[in-house]
Amino acid sequence: MKIKNLRLETGYLVEPIPLQRGIGTHQIQIASIDAEETSRVEISLDPNRCTVDSFGEAKACTKVAPIHLQADVELLEECDGKQLLALKFEGGNGPAVRIALLPLCGKGNEAIVARLLIFGESGELKAIVPMQGTSAGCVVA
Repeated sequence: MKIKNLRLETGYLVEPIPLQRGIGTHQIQIASIDAEETSRVEISLDPNRCTVDSFGEAKACTKVAPIHLQADVELLEECDGKQLLALKFEGGNGPAVRIALLPLCGKGNEAIVARLLIFGESGELKAIVPMQGTSAGCVVA
């Protein structure tokens, strides 16, 4: 599977998601690593707490360095233009995470809608986090 120019992100999460070493994450970004087609992504977990304005946009934030992880992407399932992707972290470390993408492919720089599915240690679904982004290309199996 190849991913080209993929970039997804959450908005500011008021309730943090514990993803890595119990650190509460308030914002998540996922992006393909190179401009070339690849099956690797970088995940940025931002633990900073922020105040938000009346539109729900983050303003003044703490200044803790984000955590960066790399993962391989594996296609698990395709159905009705949707794709379910697994993120496989280096050394088997990292949270159990899936990405549900819709649509499968856009024309140009259209918005991508995605859901980040986060699982617990026993395999139970812990959280569904909406993500959005753009892609100049497609996710191709």
